[in-house]
Formats: sequence, C-alpha cells, structure tokens
Amino acid sequence: MKKVRKNDLVNLIAQFYCNFVNLQPVSDIAKGTCGVYINVDSIYIQVLDFNRFDSDEEQEARLQKFAEQIEAITFGNLKVTYKGCKHGINFKSWLYIANAYEVEFLE
Repeated sequence: MKKVRKNDLVNLIAQFYCNFVNLQPVSDIAKGTCGVYINVDSIYIQVLDFNRFDSDEEQEARLQKFAEQIEAITFGNLKVTYKGCKHGINFKSWLYIANAYEVEFLE
C-alpha cells in the first residue's frame, strides 16, 4: 500500500473538486472555509459541499466527471463509491471515496 501525506491528498481532492465541481479557490476548499469540507482517513474520504448549485442534473454530471477524473489520475487508488446532491432550500452535495492509500497524518 502506497503512503501519502494527508495534506497532499486533501490538496489533490480540492484541486479536482475546483476543476470539475465547484469553482472556488483551491486553498479555500482544502481549508474548508468556503462551504466545502474534506474529511480524510485511511479507509475513505468524505467530501461535503453546502454551496448553491443550479440543478440536480448539472451537479450530478459534475460529480460524475470528478469521479472519473480522480479515479483515472490515481490509477484506481481513489474510487468514488457514493455520490449525490440535494437541490432546494438547503443545498448539499456529497462524495464518498474509497481510499487505497495509507494516509500519514503529518502536518
């Protein structure tokens, strides 16, 4: 199992999330200061987004593109296992990502 630093994994997820789902500054996504939260452990990664989006269909398409690209760039070591969104009074998108990396929690 390949070892990765938690910060590197968070930054990778933040970059791809910015590229394919929510155009926010990558540093803000990584820090969790813009309504997007990334929780990492050695088993799975949870990404929650509480920002407004236009429609469920468009958001689902963005989440799917993210899933395809993150899996490709990590050669399957990160795989989105569950994703979805809720459009309405409260907005929420979520991704659960299976993690095959051994995470080093060094800062």
